[in-house]
Amino acid sequence: MAGKTRATVSQKSSLASISTDPLRSFKFHVQIHGPQSLQNAYPKLGFMAVSGLSMTTDVIAYRTGGLNTTTQKLPGQSDFSPITFSKGLCPGDQQLLDWMYQLFNVMQGVGQTYDTNTDFRATIDIMLIDHPVTKGTANVMAVWRVYNAWPTAIAFGDLDAGQNMYAVHQMTFAHEGFDFKVAPNAKTSVTL
Repeated sequence: MAGKTRATVSQKSSLASISTDPLRSFKFHVQIHGPQSLQNAYPKLGFMAVSGLSMTTDVIAYRTGGLNTTTQKLPGQSDFSPITFSKGLCPGDQQLLDWMYQLFNVMQGVGQTYDTNTDFRATIDIMLIDHPVTKGTANVMAVWRVYNAWPTAIAFGDLDAGQNMYAVHQMTFAHEGFDFKVAPNAKTSVTL
């Protein structure tokens, strides 16, 4: 009788597929729109890492006399963290560094006078690209558009003759907010 009560296991198909997989974070492009000195320098920039895409909103606690046990929470001022871009130092990367030097020269009052018709702020698009690419073109699956960005810091990696590494530089940008949009499905490209 034990042989006749054998449990049968049904074979269920997996619910996972490429269209339902989470987006990979390693395939992206960065595009800077303005200032004029960078407008035609790089159509798309190849950075190794982008970090700091976050927003926080302060909480204002409000208390009234009739509600003595809890406080009401109201939204306060929002702030956006600085964004840091990292990339290998390559010949021809001088335009990004010149952007930083240009700001420094304006603030110090040295060097050439700054053209008031050209703003030092830029709009930066960070586009997350579809992976894997199963057809000839890749879709943009998510995009962050960063507004009024300008470089606030630059840092170079350590130089060490005993290491087997490449030269890296990082630029940190202050900005005044971003828009974010993700594609509704895996077959649709998204734009802002």
